[in-house]
Parts: sequence; C-alpha cells; structure tokens
Amino acid sequence: MAIPSFVDEVTLHVYGGHGGNGCASIHREKFKPLGGPDGGNGGDGGSVILRVDHGLTTLVGYHRQAHWRATSGQQGRGDHQNGARGEDVIMSVPNGTVVIDAANGEQIADLTGEGADIVVAQGGRGGLGNAALASPARKAPGFALLGEEGESRMITLELKVVADVGLVGFPSAGKSSLVAAISRARPKIADYPFTTLIPHLGVVAEDDGRTLAVADIPGLIEGAHRGAGLGIRFLKHVERCRLLCHIVDASGEGEAEEDVAVIEGELAQFSPEVAARPRVLVASKVDAVSDRERLESIRRAAEARGLPFFEVSAVTRKGLDRLVHYFFEAVPPAETARAAS
Repeated sequence: MAIPSFVDEVTLHVYGGHGGNGCASIHREKFKPLGGPDGGNGGDGGSVILRVDHGLTTLVGYHRQAHWRATSGQQGRGDHQNGARGEDVIMSVPNGTVVIDAANGEQIADLTGEGADIVVAQGGRGGLGNAALASPARKAPGFALLGEEGESRMITLELKVVADVGLVGFPSAGKSSLVAAISRARPKIADYPFTTLIPHLGVVAEDDGRTLAVADIPGLIEGAHRGAGLGIRFLKHVERCRLLCHIVDASGEGEAEEDVAVIEGELAQFSPEVAARPRVLVASKVDAVSDRERLESIRRAAEARGLPFFEVSAVTRKGLDRLVHYFFEAVPPAETARAAS
C-alpha cells in the first residue's frame, strides 16, 4: 500500500526510558578490607521530545511507526561509577502541530515556532547507589535503590496549517490557480471537483521584504462540518488563518448568494470564532465570464455583508496585485499581531 504524501493526524505510543538501578558495592583493597560503600547511581532514562522543524509540512514520517521509545539509563557500578544517562528521542514535527492526550482528549501543547518543543514521555530517574545512601547512622548500607520506570502514554498529533490567509470556497472555484499565481506554490490544478486533496501553502512577498503565508484549503461543500466531501478533516486548517479569502467562481451561471451562504454556514457550524474572522469576497475566473449577472450577484453578496470585493483572473493576472496589496494591508505582521493580543 502506498504511503500517502500528506498526513495531518496520527496516534502514537511514546515511552520514556527506565532509570538504571543503583549499585550496592563495598570498596576493597589490600590492607583496607572494608573501605566503605562505593556503589554508583543508575543513569536517568532518556525522554521522548517533540520539536518543531519548519522544514516539515506533514506527519507522514509517523504514518508507519506508531511506537517511539527512549533508551533506558545504565546501571551504576562499583568504584563510584554512575551509569550513563539514556538517550532522548527527538521527534521532529511540522509547525502548527497540536499534541493531544489520547486517553482523555485534553490538549497537551500547541507547537508553533521554530524549535518549540515539549517532553511527552519523561524518562525515569536512576536509582541511588549505596555510596549515596550512606549516612552516619548507616555507614555501609548493603543495598541500593531501583531505577524508576519511564513515563508512557498515547498521544495524538494533529497538524493545523499555520497561514496568514486561508482561501476557502467550493471545489474548482479557482483557489489552487490563485495561490499558484501569487506565490511559488505549485498545487495540482484541473477542472474537476476536489483537485486539491491536501492543503497547499504559498509564500507571497511584498516589495518591502514582508511575506505572508497563504493556504489553499481543499474545497468545501454543504455538510462539510459533518464530514461531507473532504469534510472536517480540512476545515480545521482554517483555524489559524487571520484572514479568510472566500473565492467564488464567476464563470458559472445563476445567482451567487446561495453559494456564498453555504460556505458561510459551514464555517459557522464548524466554529463561530472562525466564521467571525475578517473576510474578503473574491470573484475568480473573470476572464471566462459568460453571464455578467453572475458576476454582479457576487458583488451584491459582498455589498450586503459589508465585505471587501475583488475581481481576479489567475490566467490574465487581472486584479492580483490589488488583492495581494489588500492582504498585506489587512493582515499585520505576526509580531504586531502578537503584541496586540
């Protein structure tokens, strides 16, 4: 069976290494038959750590391997030799990975930003050797402590694309063509529903050096919040977008009000917070308009909602510069947004 190119949710079992046992040893040498306790401590077990790597865009690396285990600490030895610590397991994950405790559904962490990390399975502590257990009351203990077991748990990793602008709309509305036209992203483009089966992320650059990430979210249909079509699996990828760009195909026929309302309804059913995000309405494929009333109905829908409206064509590039300029005006730099929140 072929490995999928994009995986945005996996469930894993993670195990911290066990701590090594302490050593019970008595130092002996010529003329010093009872030289005192010299048993070393056991080494701590290694931990399992998740760490963000901006070079990754999918969880596909964990599709076939569900169990991840750090190594255990080594046992202490005589002559005050402590056992070596177990090695950590560093698991690289994409930016925007949410970590959930699979046992109770509680969120453990939301990993965003290069290098962000979290320990998901702590290694056990090494046991003390009898040299560390010696005291005035017990100068030569004949025992040592066992190492602790490492933490084990089942976690779910859920990837939510980190983007400034999310392109939403019906299948074949022109989202993939738009993101390809304004960035270097090269999503698959064809004239049939659900061409886009995975979210695509494109980086758009302004002349002053600023950049924005624009996400092409797979096409939504009525009932998507209940799992229809590509369903809720991809609706979650709009949760981090600061601006929603609603794309409506102007090359079709008929009134656009219902088309606009359906997508609005799906966003609201999925998350009222997402539905309340700033939004812009864009009429796409204006180079292929055969019914002018269709285009005007999209404009009326924008006016009725008080939304900014743009007419664009990915083929002729009409309106693209104005739209991109609006993106940069409407979405402040990430640093400014964080300071205001």
